[in-house]
Amino acid sequence: MQLTKSMTKTDWGVALLYASVIPVVDMINGDPGRLVQGWNYIIMTWLLVFSFNMVCWVINTHIRVSYGYPRDIRSRLRKVFAVVFANAVLVSGLILAVDLMFLSKVHTLRLNYPKIYLLLAFRGVVGIGLIYVIQTAIYSKAKAQEISLQNQMLKTENIRSQFEILKQQISPHFLFNSLATLHSMIQLNNPNSAMFVIKLSEMYRQLLVKRQQDLVTLKEELAFVNDYVFMLTARFDKMLKIKIDIPENIMQMKLPTFSLQLLLENCMKHNIVSEEKPLHIKIFTATPGTITVENNLQAKVTHGEKSGYGLENLDQRYNLLGYPDSVDVFSDDDTFRVTILLLNT
Repeated sequence: MQLTKSMTKTDWGVALLYASVIPVVDMINGDPGRLVQGWNYIIMTWLLVFSFNMVCWVINTHIRVSYGYPRDIRSRLRKVFAVVFANAVLVSGLILAVDLMFLSKVHTLRLNYPKIYLLLAFRGVVGIGLIYVIQTAIYSKAKAQEISLQNQMLKTENIRSQFEILKQQISPHFLFNSLATLHSMIQLNNPNSAMFVIKLSEMYRQLLVKRQQDLVTLKEELAFVNDYVFMLTARFDKMLKIKIDIPENIMQMKLPTFSLQLLLENCMKHNIVSEEKPLHIKIFTATPGTITVENNLQAKVTHGEKSGYGLENLDQRYNLLGYPDSVDVFSDDDTFRVTILLLNT
C-alpha cells in the first residue's frame, strides 16, 4: 500500500479530536500536577497533553509512512525499533516537561518522584497505544479501500482488454469477407468492382478509426452501414434487398461499435442469396430503445464451419459493457430476427 507523505484531512481531524479530548479525561481522573490548582494549571495541563498527543500522532504517522508494511524480518525489526525508540523519547519528554512545569515546584514530594514518573510513563504509553490502535484502524480501512479500488481497476482493465480483443476480431473477419466478395465480382466482370474497392478502403479507414470506441451513436453506425450496403448491393444487385427504417428521434442513442454491420454480415454469411432466392433484410425499430435486423430465412448448408460467431461476439460485448441479455434472437421456418438494445449512456 502506498501511503501519502502527508496526513490527510481525516487524519488531522481524528488527531485533533483525540488530542483535545484526552487531556480533559486526564484532568478528570487527576494527575501529579493536581496540587497546583486554578485556571493556569488547567490550561497548561491541557496544552501539555494536547501537544504530546499531537506530536505522538504526527511522528507515528511519519514512521508508518516511511516504513510502510515491510515483509522481510529485517525491515520489520527496523520498524519496531524506530517505533519503540521514538515513543520512548516522547514519553521521556513528557516526564521532563511535567517535572519542569509542575513537580519542580513541589519539593516536599521528592520521595514520591519515582512513583509519579512511573505513573506518567504508564499514561504516556497508554496514550501512544491508543493512538497506534486508532491509526491502525484508519489505515487498515484505507488499505482495504485501496485494494478494492485496485481490484476494480484491474477488473475494468481486464474487461476492456477482452472488449478490445472482441472488437479486433471483427476487422479481420470483415476484411476477409470483403476480399472474397471482391474476388467474386472480378471473376464475374462486375462493373461495380472499382467503386467497391473505393468503398472498401473508406470502410476500412472507418474501422481503424472507430475501433478505438466502445460505443457509437446510431447515426454514426448507420452512416457506416450505408457504405456497407452499397458494397453488398454492388455485388448482388437485385438478389439482395435491404430496407432501413429508423426514426430520427433515436439517432443519438448508442450501441456497440459495428453492431449493425456485424448483423448484416451475419445475414449474408448464413443465408442463400440468388436470383431464385433473393434475400430481404430489414433494419427497423420494433419497440422503443431497441433496433432489429430481420431477414427471410434461407439458410446455407455448411459443413464443419461454426455458426453464430457474430451473435456470440455481440452478446459478449454487451456483457462487458454491463448490459447482459441485450441480444434477443428469434427464428422460425421463415424468419430470422435479432433485436439489440440501444443505450442512453
